[in-house]
Amino acid sequence: VLTMDIFGISPREIAALVNTARKYGMSLFEACEKGELPLVAMIHKHLGLIKKETAGQILYYFLEDTGLLKKLATYKSAKEEKIAENIAKFFNKLKTYEAEHEDAGVFAVVDWIELSMTLGESPAATDMDWSDNNAVNILTVHSAKGLEFPVVFLVNLVNARFPTTERKEQIPIPDALVKEILPVGDYHEEEERRLFYVGMTRARDLLYFTGAKFYGEGKREKKLSPFIFEAVGEKPSFAVAQEAGQLPLLDWKKVEEPDTKPVRQKINYLSYSQLDTFTTCPLQYKYRYILRIPVPPSAALTFGDAMHKTVRAFYELVREGKHPTKETLLRLLDDHWSRLGYRDKQYEEKMRHRGRELLSGFYEKGYDPKVIPAALEEPFKIKITPTLTLGGKIDRIDQLPDGTTEIIDYKTGTAPKSRDVSRDLQLTVYAMAGASEKVIVSFYFFEGQEKISSRRTREELEKAKRDILEKAKQIEQSDFAPTPGKHCDFCEFRLICEAWN
Repeated sequence: VLTMDIFGISPREIAALVNTARKYGMSLFEACEKGELPLVAMIHKHLGLIKKETAGQILYYFLEDTGLLKKLATYKSAKEEKIAENIAKFFNKLKTYEAEHEDAGVFAVVDWIELSMTLGESPAATDMDWSDNNAVNILTVHSAKGLEFPVVFLVNLVNARFPTTERKEQIPIPDALVKEILPVGDYHEEEERRLFYVGMTRARDLLYFTGAKFYGEGKREKKLSPFIFEAVGEKPSFAVAQEAGQLPLLDWKKVEEPDTKPVRQKINYLSYSQLDTFTTCPLQYKYRYILRIPVPPSAALTFGDAMHKTVRAFYELVREGKHPTKETLLRLLDDHWSRLGYRDKQYEEKMRHRGRELLSGFYEKGYDPKVIPAALEEPFKIKITPTLTLGGKIDRIDQLPDGTTEIIDYKTGTAPKSRDVSRDLQLTVYAMAGASEKVIVSFYFFEGQEKISSRRTREELEKAKRDILEKAKQIEQSDFAPTPGKHCDFCEFRLICEAWN
């Protein structure tokens, strides 16, 4: 953390702090406290939040308090863009963890991260198309499974490193429960041998085995891994590279990193949310879908998510042939309730009470026991062109007695005063997903328990396709300039947006 550019601490200052810590037998953090670094006050502030905030929320405070959040929004090179993407990926993983675990505090998340690393998981390896990166990719053997590269270097091929002497404690499983044929011999060594084979077979053209005689401060010369001789024999028939000597360190020259600008990617996937966001404000689109700038949990989004999950779970019971009561519906709200995003306990309880009121009204006015949904939370993808896909998810699909398909989207707010949704793009997108002329598209508003429906003609759908193509072209060519307006007051990025006044 001390080496991060955002803090402006020089290597010399860091070295002095390390020396102070060693000299007086204190931790590096204690040395920082003694040196009265501004960073320390921020750390103390965040330490005070550990017991009441999630790890994701504390990470957001860190990004905000350091100014890193604002810096991420103004990257000027491909390197800075990659840093922004990696931070956003990590933040999104934390949000996913928070949604799936009741305890999402710092200590629980640290344990989860350490366990993931122990299991050999690599977020970068799973999220990235390595074939698109003309660079040296450093991966564990576990992370490289299923991948292929023109040239592969297998490193650390010396005894006690590969195979390693570290043995993970195995969970004993009775032999009677194991259906596969167990390997003969030492299980640990057989597993290491299997990993060695996986590493070898990642190479398409060239495979290099590398190892060193000495590692770190070790004084005993290392022997080559026995796996090498198993692979090529004691006396390989092909030419083997000569043993390399020590590289002349003084001749090493740092290669200047090219000042590459971020590459503008072609749009191949869009959702209604993306289209709507870009129409509202191109800069907001950039922050949310290109940079993926982390945002703190929102009470409105958390509430809406709980309502949607509750109604989905309710109708899943209906689809199973059960007859759930109002009490069941209200209990499901408690099951799917999340505390994330609410400013205090009082406001959270107020919104929970409001949710119970809305669901009670839905059960009395919006629920028809005779209607059994054909699908719930149904994902869809539409090919607008061979290279552009329009996708999303439909809350509920009903098959009406006359053969008409009704597509329903839930809204936790109130219905528009005009009651006219004939030009609503979201419903038009759903009508396109219906792929039939006999489709009704509807919004169900929990506030007021009102359903507003409309239809789309073939001409309207064709026009919508043309409009979406035009919007995709605008996004590809956009400089993402902000469009200030009333919506700015509700934008989650307003604190880092220079256009917000």
